[in-house]
Amino acid sequence: MSETLFAHLATRFAPSPENIAIEALGFILQRSPAARAAFTGIAGAGGLELPADLSFATQAVSEDDGRPDIEGYGTDLQRQVVAETKFHAGLTQHQPLTYAARLPADRPSALVFIIPAARMSSLWSELIRRLKGGDYVVSPRREMQSELWTAAFGSGHHFVLVSWRAVLAAIVREMETARETERLDDIRQLQGLCERMDSEAFLPLRSEELTGTDAPRRYLQFCDLVNDTAEELVGSGLCDRKGLQAGGGHGYFGRYLRSGDTVFYIGFDCVAWLTHNHSPLWLRFDQYASPEVLSALRQHASNETRWTTVVENPRRILVPLNVVPGAEKPEIVAAIAAQVAGVLAAILASLAPAANVEAQGGIPL
Repeated sequence: MSETLFAHLATRFAPSPENIAIEALGFILQRSPAARAAFTGIAGAGGLELPADLSFATQAVSEDDGRPDIEGYGTDLQRQVVAETKFHAGLTQHQPLTYAARLPADRPSALVFIIPAARMSSLWSELIRRLKGGDYVVSPRREMQSELWTAAFGSGHHFVLVSWRAVLAAIVREMETARETERLDDIRQLQGLCERMDSEAFLPLRSEELTGTDAPRRYLQFCDLVNDTAEELVGSGLCDRKGLQAGGGHGYFGRYLRSGDTVFYIGFDCVAWLTHNHSPLWLRFDQYASPEVLSALRQHASNETRWTTVVENPRRILVPLNVVPGAEKPEIVAAIAAQVAGVLAAILASLAPAANVEAQGGIPL
């Protein structure tokens, strides 16, 4: 699923996308019988018998000072489901023991945590540890689905750990079965946000990642490719670095170069690689490039066929540099330097009066 408008706005402007997701899910549960049926089915996974007519409310504060995200109530207004949602936030001191204590001892009830799929293993271990630390007897885990795990604890209670993806997919299926199509767009907007947050979740570290050296070695080699390509461009006379420095930050390293009047950055950029795919190595034209260069790149981003151009904003334009798989380092450096030279030559031609860019409407081929 491509990024939805709701996901874009929630992650860009909301101080807490989690709160937006909670209220969105609560809105849907309060207005959709199919959504309530699907959510009740998830809370009852593993054979817990819950009423079919639960009602739901969000952010319910009680005398214990905890504030679970969603609670489900029977017709007698007694809570039978306490649900907490997470994207990236850690567990608070109330979780899960204060929430487990809210469940009634005299009827079947469920404690549900809804989280990104990437956090299932790590949070299951911690939550079960805390439940046992609170003197609850917890049964072995049952995996009802790949992203829906449950265990019995206490007196007739069930603990459920489920991914956002599994919850929303179940709601969509129930809505489609019930032909409740008027809310499908709402749930799909929420799916877009949850997929965005799921993709950004911190993945638990594997032991081989901590003991192996392939990843750090490769990252250093990408940085070496940047430096060697910069030296190749300077040595060929195409570029100079006078008054310009190497620079790096969170997830990126590179250096500024100048070719004629065009200043650009060549670097290893994990964020661009993760966000746009294409390549670990990138050219970047930013605030140090002239308005004319940026304008030319923006104008021709849609019709340039020789390379991909990514316009992140009017003053930040990226061009991925293809890295040849299976090649030796000198061959890779030469190929990257040739790509940079081609981009710079096209920019120069587009700015030259003789090229008559306005008449041609594009960077000359």
